[in-house]
Amino acid sequence: MRMTTLMLTNRHLRDLNPILAGAENCEPGHAFGPAVRNYTLLHYVASGRGVFQTGGRSYPVGPGEVFRILPGEVTMYQADWKEPWSYRWVGFDGGLSDKFASLPPVFAVPAGLSYCFSVEDSEGSAPEYRIASKLFRLYAELFGDAPQKANYVRRVQDYVEASYMLKIRVEELAAQMHLDRRYLSRLFREKTGQTIQDYLISVRMAEAMRCLSQGLSVAETAERCGYSDVFLFSKMFKRRFGASPANWKKMQTEEKNSPREL
Repeated sequence: MRMTTLMLTNRHLRDLNPILAGAENCEPGHAFGPAVRNYTLLHYVASGRGVFQTGGRSYPVGPGEVFRILPGEVTMYQADWKEPWSYRWVGFDGGLSDKFASLPPVFAVPAGLSYCFSVEDSEGSAPEYRIASKLFRLYAELFGDAPQKANYVRRVQDYVEASYMLKIRVEELAAQMHLDRRYLSRLFREKTGQTIQDYLISVRMAEAMRCLSQGLSVAETAERCGYSDVFLFSKMFKRRFGASPANWKKMQTEEKNSPREL
């Protein structure tokens, strides 16, 4: 029996946090358990066969399949006597680990995902981050079904909030999600009560107030908020707040400097 394990540091990553990883070429009939873990544990069978037992049931497992162990679950597994399995494992916790409970105890993964369980290329400094990246790839493939309508809207909002300083076109957003522009626009308005353009302006104006409050000039603020034309920025700002950026900034300064009544 040949076993390889990685000594991992618990980085306490929020979403998918690797705790242990390893690989083993098992001898005929080699068994482990009964045992209980406090984390999620996946075993990928690279070759050979075996049996996985959980919840009073036995599941045959073969090449290209994964048997899944959940926190608090009593399990036992044993290699086949004639074709003992060779498997790799990864244990993890984190906010996204609960999603694996929705999978059956044994499930198949495409051959192209077998690298997600490899140990050799994860060795070296800070292997936890390499393993975490593989877990995210596995998560995306297992649970990345067609997005729900609300997900499309959230993706647009997240993109706008991160990229408001860029030139954003609805056509380009729709193309990235393989949607019709009119469908995306209608969907966004149904979910938020705003057009995408209105939402973009709202985000930019919120940033404009923050910049002006910090003492930036009107020109600097316009540039920070994605407006190459200062006059257009001033027009949009006044339409939203009823005062030009310069006057709004002046009023804010006067309010801060005015004596307060005791």
